Amino acid sequence: MNNAKFKLQNILISLAAVAAMWLVWLVAALCVDDGYVIPSAGDTFSELGSLLFGDGAPSYWRAFGMTFARSLCAWAISFAVAAALAALSAANARVRSFIRPFVAVVRILPVMAITLMLLIWSERSVVPVIVCSLTLCPLIYAQLTAALDGIDAKLLEMARVYALPRRDVVFRICLPQMLPPVLSQTGPDLSLALKVTVSAEVLASAFPAIGRLINDAQLYNNTAQVFALTVSMLAVGGLVEFLCSRLTLITARWTGREGGHAH
Repeated sequence: MNNAKFKLQNILISLAAVAAMWLVWLVAALCVDDGYVIPSAGDTFSELGSLLFGDGAPSYWRAFGMTFARSLCAWAISFAVAAALAALSAANARVRSFIRPFVAVVRILPVMAITLMLLIWSERSVVPVIVCSLTLCPLIYAQLTAALDGIDAKLLEMARVYALPRRDVVFRICLPQMLPPVLSQTGPDLSLALKVTVSAEVLASAFPAIGRLINDAQLYNNTAQVFALTVSMLAVGGLVEFLCSRLTLITARWTGREGGHAH
């Protein structure tokens, strides 16, 4: 199967999956026949239109901007900390053994428990960033550590034998091998950051925030608005993953050029 047919097949399968989820929603709404439990698609998208372009647009876009900014900030903090820890772990096996228990503890901490504790120690608007950072950091650390471990040891040994400059080792050996797996996880990590941030905003009642809008809609039994806000976040998460998946094209071209020179 050539590459074009493979991509087309994947697109068709993905569309079939979306259609199946849509069908489940329609059938569930028809069977329950209660908009307070499961709103219809029509009510949900009517509410979504109002949020995006109607009377609720100013509040929605302000909340969306803050939620997205918190998610990006949390991801950036997590990546920076995880990169530093992964570099230390790669440099020294004892350091890796020392870091491992801390990473394990942070990884298994319940999100709700962290949020409730932070509400005592920090501002409500800051809590989602801290919670999301603590959630993402162990995950990104594991990804970076795996990428570092995946560097070809024979190439590194060759670099030592020929006394290649550190710059060449980093940019011609390490980064071309590390970036593809790291960039392939950027989209899922960012969409997870969005998900965790919204959840923490609900618990912390941060303002302005998508999580706060969801919480308010639930308090007023506006289930259609809860669904509409959820659909908007699903769309944003999907768009982020799609755009970030294009980042791998950078390393594909880079590797191709490098490979071309090698020949």
